[in-house]
Amino acid sequence: MADGLLRKAGALGRRPFLASVGGTVSGLALFNNLSWAHVSTQPTTKIADVQISDGVTIVAANGTKGSFRGSRAQNLGALKTHTSRIRELLIGRDPLDRTLSAEQLWEAIYPGKAQFYAEGRDPLTGELIANKAREGRHTKTGRVFMAFSTLDIALWDLRGKLLVQPAYRIMGNANRTKVPVYWRPGEADKGLDDARRRAREAYERGYVYQKWYFTKSAKDGVSGLKENIELVRVLREELPDAHLMFDNHSIRYFDDVDYSVRLCKAVAQYRPFWIEEPICPEHVDGYARIKEESGVTIAGGEHWHTRWQVKPFLERKCVDYVQSDPVWCGGISEWLKICQLVRQCSGVKVVPHITSPWIAAPHCVASQLEQLCPLLEFNYEGGRNALEDRMSRSPNGNVLMKMPNTPGIS
Repeated sequence: MADGLLRKAGALGRRPFLASVGGTVSGLALFNNLSWAHVSTQPTTKIADVQISDGVTIVAANGTKGSFRGSRAQNLGALKTHTSRIRELLIGRDPLDRTLSAEQLWEAIYPGKAQFYAEGRDPLTGELIANKAREGRHTKTGRVFMAFSTLDIALWDLRGKLLVQPAYRIMGNANRTKVPVYWRPGEADKGLDDARRRAREAYERGYVYQKWYFTKSAKDGVSGLKENIELVRVLREELPDAHLMFDNHSIRYFDDVDYSVRLCKAVAQYRPFWIEEPICPEHVDGYARIKEESGVTIAGGEHWHTRWQVKPFLERKCVDYVQSDPVWCGGISEWLKICQLVRQCSGVKVVPHITSPWIAAPHCVASQLEQLCPLLEFNYEGGRNALEDRMSRSPNGNVLMKMPNTPGIS
């Protein structure tokens, strides 16, 4: 089935790559051939134990532990149900073997299921989900992939600790010690004058990239549409040179494509850096129509799981910034495979969504070249102040996050 899907790849020139990277672990030559050659000490050890409680801990035979708590939205029960099988698959394996990933585990437990996303179907129920609205933010199947993400990131934490390296240095070859950030203030909940003030103050602190929320959707009618447009107009008027992003925070559960087209066409004149999730996550036809009719730059993907759910949007050329979150999409290993896909799509970049625990996404961005991963999300007001002491300003005034030197994910 997977080979058949890959033969249907959309864009000319992408087919050979999508066919080689879209497959199972054995076909991921580019990913697996990355080496630890730059690491001076490469211990020989095996996985001795796997513990699943309020997170995942993987213990090496030499006593080194890798752990990750994971998202509050995950379904750890999905892992606990299969604890015996997971332990069987991991214990005795070399933790430095790059073919060892969450994908290998979910393929052993749910063989051939993840690829259903590329057909627009739910991998665990088989239900057709393409071009349909969700009932809420996360799906039951998505919460399962989040749990596998936790397991995968715990493995990367262990690898970093075994190699005495921060994870980003062994995830890729970029080794960026500082990464540019964008500030996410969220809603203009105290009115436009307050939003104007906050935007200006943040800009003067070096946050030249800012992301604000639209709070009105189609159910709010013409007046709601005008409120969203006015937010964009006011902020652009205040900050002519800023990179302003707008997130359809209240629209992403809806499937009213006409409304989203009207909104995006109306705000295009104000040069938004991107419009995020302009329609519900599975609505690939909606994404394509919005992109074609409005011409705005589109970001999306925080609610997509595995590279299989990313593929249709890349093939339709209707997403410019892929926001796959390593804590949600299937782990760091799967996030790296998504990067492999995006590299072959001219002009498309990866800017991961960031969620608690906040530190996984920074490691991902720092592991890749800026041409692919230009920015990191940062939201002081939303709880990400744990990262604030790592912020500094670059010579050109932009805010940067300094990456840690401690081994593993920290």
